[in-house]
Amino acid sequence: MNGLGKTATGVTAAGISVLSLCVLAVSGATTQANANTCQSGLQPIGDGESGAGTGGEAPKFDGEQEADSSQVTVPLHPEGAQNSAKWTARQVRNAATITNVARTRSLSPRAAVIAVAVAMQESTLNNLHHGHADSVGLFQQRPSQGWGTVSELTDPVYASGRFYDRLLKVDNWQQKSLAKVAASIQRPAEQYRNEYAKWEAAAGSLVAKTWGTHAVTSISAGCNDPAASGGKDPKATFNVKNPRTAAQAITSARNEAGKTGWYRMCDNFAAQAYGWGSSGSATANIHWNRLVDAGLAHPGDLSPPAGALLFYDTGGSAGHVALYLGNDQVASNDVGDEYPRQGKIVIVSRKDLTDGAWRLRYRGWAEPSFPSAGGISTVPLLPDKQVNQQ
Repeated sequence: MNGLGKTATGVTAAGISVLSLCVLAVSGATTQANANTCQSGLQPIGDGESGAGTGGEAPKFDGEQEADSSQVTVPLHPEGAQNSAKWTARQVRNAATITNVARTRSLSPRAAVIAVAVAMQESTLNNLHHGHADSVGLFQQRPSQGWGTVSELTDPVYASGRFYDRLLKVDNWQQKSLAKVAASIQRPAEQYRNEYAKWEAAAGSLVAKTWGTHAVTSISAGCNDPAASGGKDPKATFNVKNPRTAAQAITSARNEAGKTGWYRMCDNFAAQAYGWGSSGSATANIHWNRLVDAGLAHPGDLSPPAGALLFYDTGGSAGHVALYLGNDQVASNDVGDEYPRQGKIVIVSRKDLTDGAWRLRYRGWAEPSFPSAGGISTVPLLPDKQVNQQ
């Protein structure tokens, strides 16, 4: 279905329009799996062999809903500074294999996060045929230690299965820190036992991407949302290039507030605020996945800097993105519409998206990067004036 409602300078990639479609949940929908929920520590999830659990009530949508769509939360409890990296297609495939083995064994997403984080540390998600002593494969498992033969351990499916075999033997692994669980399986030298912790957030983003369209990460680290509690936003240190700066994009978005014609064009609105004519991605979900692969996404992080892109799961295939203005405010299309398909830009608090009538599930924030973006924005930098972008 379409309903773009606004003509803008755009480009076409792979035969599909790069203008974003964003399907939003309607008033009255609820979900127990809202990722923007304040919790303390990881919660008990059983023995790890009972699957991902329920995602709450199925919301209704302004548009078509996929049959049998499910909402899954990937729990994270990162400790210490977190690493990010730009992953190649091969590395992403290896992470997907590790995740899919967990799914076929009906393990929880937490099991996959631990496994992918270990592979990130041990092999940078590369299926190595060499390593320390006789270590090989994604997990650098050793034939001499009874893990399997070289040919078996360089088979990502077999290696993942052997890792999960050992994982399930760790007492209370679901609630222990990732580093402690990983070290008990891998048995590294003492000085390396905490090295696994730095990959938890990155692992969570790749696991959520593979687990399904409606899988989101949720960081359980207490109520540490500075902007929502009256604190200050972190300083923006974006390493991306756009026609407009973050400050200019925020000004552009504020100037567009109250205007209509942006129905289901959330990704395009964010791109236009930053000076582009088109976002370069067909949907917000596709855009999020591309930024995950590029190491520019911060899954589940509730403390975005002003100018960041905030991504949400809607239960539909498109997802949603809003521009964070700072001080707990976002500029978003559609959520404040007074009649169907109005496509009005409004400025609201973040909680209006997650806890209000729309009940969107927060994926995380990302740097304002727009891969494959093109064209020139039709949104003026100043009210009723076009910006000169030469």
